[in-house]
Amino acid sequence: MALHPQLDELIHGVLPMVQDFHRKGMFAPHAATIDDKGKLSGHALTTDGTTQFSVAQALEHFENTFALQAKSGEIQAASIFYHSPGIGGSTGKVQLPPAITTDECRTIVALLEHSSGDSVYLLIPYNGQPPQIEYGIGKLIEKPAKMFLCKPGSGSKPWWKLWRG
Repeated sequence: MALHPQLDELIHGVLPMVQDFHRKGMFAPHAATIDDKGKLSGHALTTDGTTQFSVAQALEHFENTFALQAKSGEIQAASIFYHSPGIGGSTGKVQLPPAITTDECRTIVALLEHSSGDSVYLLIPYNGQPPQIEYGIGKLIEKPAKMFLCKPGSGSKPWWKLWRG
C-alpha cells in the first residue's frame, strides 16, 4: 500500500521520538500535523498538574482538534500515536483500543490521515520492557477517516445526474 508522501514524512518524523519516549518509560500519546504550507508540527497535551486525561480522552481531543483544522484547510495531514494491546476483533471490525495500563502495551498504533483521502492505521508490535524494547515490522491497515472527512462537492458524485432534455 503506497502512502501519500506527507504521511510517510509524519511516520519518519514522529515515530523515532515516540520510540525514544517509550524506551524512557513514557507512554503518553503523541500527535503531529503538516499544515497547508507543508510544515510538520508536533502536538502534546499538557495540564496544570491538577487535571488528568485518559488516553482515550487525549485521542478524542486530537481527533476533534485536527478534524476542525482539516475542515478549515489549515492542515493537510495528521497523525496520532498511542500504545495499544493490539488488534481486537470481537465485533468483526478492526479495533485498536488504547492500553489502560502499561502491562497491556504491546503495539504502537498510529492513526494517519491525509486530505487526499488516505486513512490508515500503522501497527508496530513490540516486546520487552523499557529501555530494552524490540520493535517488529509495521503493518498498514485501511481505516475509516475521522479527521479528513469528504468535503461537500468533492469525492464521490451522487448516484443521480442532472439530465437536460
